[in-house]
Amino acid sequence: MKREDLDQIPLKPGVYLMHDRAGDVIYVGKANSLRKRVRSYFDRTPDSPRVRALVNKIDRIDTILVGSEKEALLLENNLIKDHQPRYNVRLKDDKKYPYIKVELGDLYPRVYATRLISNDGSAYFGPYTNVKAMRRLLKLIHQIFPVRTCTYRFPTKTPVRLCLDYQIGKCLGPCEEKVSKLDYDRMVEHIMLLLNGKNRSVVNDLRAEMNKAASGRCYEAAAIYRDQIRAIGLSMDRQRVMSSDGANRDVIALAGEGSDMVAVILRIRDGKLGGREVFPIVAGAEKEPLGALLKRLYGGGMPIPREILCDRPVEDRAAIREWLAGIREGAVTIHVPVRGEKMRLVKLAAANASHEREALIIRKLARKDRSYGALRELQRGLELPLLPRRIECFDISNLGDRDLVGSSVCFLDGLPEKSRYRKYKIRTVGGIDDFASMGEVVLRRFRRLLREGDELPDLVLIDGGKGQLAAAVTALQEANVIDVPVISLAKRLEEVFRPGFRESTILPEGPALHLLKRLRDEAHRFAITFQRRQRGRTSRQSALDGIPGIGADKKRALLRAFGSVKRIRGAALEQLTAVGGIGPSLARAIRNALQEEGR
Repeated sequence: MKREDLDQIPLKPGVYLMHDRAGDVIYVGKANSLRKRVRSYFDRTPDSPRVRALVNKIDRIDTILVGSEKEALLLENNLIKDHQPRYNVRLKDDKKYPYIKVELGDLYPRVYATRLISNDGSAYFGPYTNVKAMRRLLKLIHQIFPVRTCTYRFPTKTPVRLCLDYQIGKCLGPCEEKVSKLDYDRMVEHIMLLLNGKNRSVVNDLRAEMNKAASGRCYEAAAIYRDQIRAIGLSMDRQRVMSSDGANRDVIALAGEGSDMVAVILRIRDGKLGGREVFPIVAGAEKEPLGALLKRLYGGGMPIPREILCDRPVEDRAAIREWLAGIREGAVTIHVPVRGEKMRLVKLAAANASHEREALIIRKLARKDRSYGALRELQRGLELPLLPRRIECFDISNLGDRDLVGSSVCFLDGLPEKSRYRKYKIRTVGGIDDFASMGEVVLRRFRRLLREGDELPDLVLIDGGKGQLAAAVTALQEANVIDVPVISLAKRLEEVFRPGFRESTILPEGPALHLLKRLRDEAHRFAITFQRRQRGRTSRQSALDGIPGIGADKKRALLRAFGSVKRIRGAALEQLTAVGGIGPSLARAIRNALQEEGR
């Protein structure tokens, strides 16, 4: 960045987006004075290696002006969600954490677990890092409240009949209006209060409903409310009392730095420990990660308590507090306690964070230790110039001359790196030609790696013999990749072939050979899975698909009415027109097309 470019940045509040040479957003930040904040990256050499790496990759900086610090924080959070910048703090595997979803967009909402969040008007509670605990909570909710579990969208186009859940008392039967919309909504409201940790409010509401039902001599309804109160009480009794004031608060502590950082959140509701969440964190270029972490967590749907206790100061605390209060629609306090019961809670969270960080490091070292010997043995046995930490394996799978597909999988330090898995439909090869197909897949993969400036593997493994290996070598030469070693593994005798060597290499039975076989089997599994999916799409096609005027709904209605294409072909015109949406002219077209196809 040139000095004159930095001087053009305004001295006003807003958000800045840092781009690399490829135009990708690599960092998003906010500031009260954009020029001062951005210039601070260039005025002196940054202390943090991650910030130095960020500065070296900056090609241009865009700015967006806003009216206040709160608006800047909101915009910053939305831009980080959209762009997922590499140098912002983010949760490891945050896309995999499950949430509990209350489907408020439906007439009769469902409550279920999901890993996908969409802007559909539903309420999401989470994320839950302890999946077993989340499932126990979900099971408890369905035991207490007979909310429906079917996947229909209400109101439905066609009538829905009562199922077994209604007969055994696990559903109130909204499909046949056995429960009023008001009563069902009240039950969903109680579920949401329970998910927010407001157990006491739910119990008070249920007790009032029980007394009302008993006064009206509706003893069966009163008994149901009594059982619900008892079930909630039992779950509350199992929770450990953490604070004497009965308040709702989250206690957050961090441990470690860099790639080994871990955050622990103790969720205290009504003074009792309602849950503990552990989040491994990918460190960013922020000076203080806690503020960024609060934005990622609470901006992602986590219920916001009245009080948040932290083990260290929070950058932009006032703006974050105001933002959280707006989401919660109530006051939120954020502070670092220095004495008393709250300090004890923070120390407990910090001890948990330290323990989880040590466990994370131990697991990481154990995995590396287990694979390091295999990688060293592989390097020596194949005379490789470098330790093959990253290995990519390619496989081709076909079903006759149909559904020809390829796959590439990647292992880093002996473990799957699934973000680098790729699947391919073969485009340029006609008929069965595994050699040409292998060449196409390898060429496409490495051209993309070079185009995107991505890291090349230390070793390429090809599933097959000399023919597949020769095709891969030719493809690498065409892609102008000359420094990456490539080998093939033939399944019959587990022979390893190398370019320039007439004889194969037989690796001894041990960790190195086991690693190569794992890679090959994983590539084959990934290709077969993709092929079956393709085959499934093909098999779902029928003779009805080519008839003008027949879409998915009419096709479904015809198959539901007759059961098969063969019966539709033999049906009379009157029978066809009896199906909704099928007129006389369309019925004749269906019969003519199917009879022509059957000749």
